[in-house]
Amino acid sequence: MKVFVTGGTGFQGGNIAGALLNEGHQVVTQKRDPNVGVPAMEGIEVVQGGLDSRESLVKAMKGTQAAVYSFPLIFDMELTKTYTANFIAAAKQENVGLVIFNTTFHLSKQETGFLALDLKVAMKKQFDASGLNVITLAPDTYIDNISAPWSVPVILEHKIVPYPIASDKKLPWITHSDLGKYVAKAITKPELAGQTLPIGGSLISGNEITAAISTAIGQGLNFVSMSVNEFEQQLVPGFGEVAAKEISNLYRFIEQNHNEFVDKDYDKANQLLGVQPQSVNDWAESVNWSMS
Repeated sequence: MKVFVTGGTGFQGGNIAGALLNEGHQVVTQKRDPNVGVPAMEGIEVVQGGLDSRESLVKAMKGTQAAVYSFPLIFDMELTKTYTANFIAAAKQENVGLVIFNTTFHLSKQETGFLALDLKVAMKKQFDASGLNVITLAPDTYIDNISAPWSVPVILEHKIVPYPIASDKKLPWITHSDLGKYVAKAITKPELAGQTLPIGGSLISGNEITAAISTAIGQGLNFVSMSVNEFEQQLVPGFGEVAAKEISNLYRFIEQNHNEFVDKDYDKANQLLGVQPQSVNDWAESVNWSMS
């Protein structure tokens, strides 16, 4: 198939695009300036434009059979609704047969008071009312955040793994690589349209993640449960105050609603899509833990 993927040069979109290419599909994405920032991987067609331009979306979806929608780190309700409406209108104009809505994090059943989560609720309502064939995939916490380029030096230099979760509470983690695999399988399952599937579901504690990293690098490490407020302050320089607050609110929600995350039926999606999430040990072994 030919598949349009939003954010095909980013962390999530790039892994989705890579998984689709590995399955033999053609992939097209958008970029405001193809010559700036991270280049698209080989084999991806790049159309200049963004979610703010319905015209460029129509051009990008020309001849596609499926489209994958992952919303970027924008925390503005009106913009979110406008961009999603643009995507939906373009998909309908080009008769896109199947849309995969990647919620990028937990999808609440109703508004929570946290903008970062309520944006996802609003987008889901738009897709439900669109008339498009939509499969909603709802991942949770990304274990790749722990091995982000800015995190590795802290781990190696201070022998700690700091993160804003309790050290012993299990949470469902997912890798960006696994996200790509779920999406690549979902676009071949149009019969699942209308369903919302929680994906991932590797229930692991911070201590278990730390043990896996310790084994992978051959050094003893300690997990450090940092406060969400401290985490937010560390994000401000790189993301700005608004994004830092809203990203941190995801972890505030986890603290307050732990059971919502661990009680989901992840096995259903794994069986329907034929994906088995990567183990924490395999993930730790796959990461380049050097600072170079």
